[in-house]
Amino acid sequence: MLEFLSMYANKAYKEIEQIINNPNFLFSNDPRLIEVEARNNYKYIHGFTRQLKKSSISNKDVIESLFFVESKIEQYLQRFYKDKDFILVIYGDIGIPAFTLTVFSHYNNDNNVDRSELVELVDWFKNNALFNGLEIGEKEIEGEQEQDDFKFKRYYRKIIKT
Repeated sequence: MLEFLSMYANKAYKEIEQIINNPNFLFSNDPRLIEVEARNNYKYIHGFTRQLKKSSISNKDVIESLFFVESKIEQYLQRFYKDKDFILVIYGDIGIPAFTLTVFSHYNNDNNVDRSELVELVDWFKNNALFNGLEIGEKEIEGEQEQDDFKFKRYYRKIIKT
């Protein structure tokens, strides 16, 4: 997978290589620090954005790459932690646009309401990403309704047991 990325998505290759070779994750034994863990362990993967915009990389290749990152993070956690559970979250953020991921300790917080499968997440991202930025313009407000259900982020989540 890394060979493919180094040839066809060099920026994504460098970002993924940094994540898997130097994960730099910090964890606490305090359930009150989950948010701090998630913010500290937050990593961006911008490298697929341009390729997806130009359709020079397939959704399947992006999905395989993200599963590859997931497997490497899982191997890392299993090597260094025993009998501990973690949550890996991969976000598709169409406003940035980029994929981001974070890893934090699992403390029986099963909030799984809006979770997507990775295939759905990548498809949604490609179809909705604001590749050219957010357009801000003056529009006539009269007669318009705001979309309260529109979201800039969707996510995929996996519990990793060590």
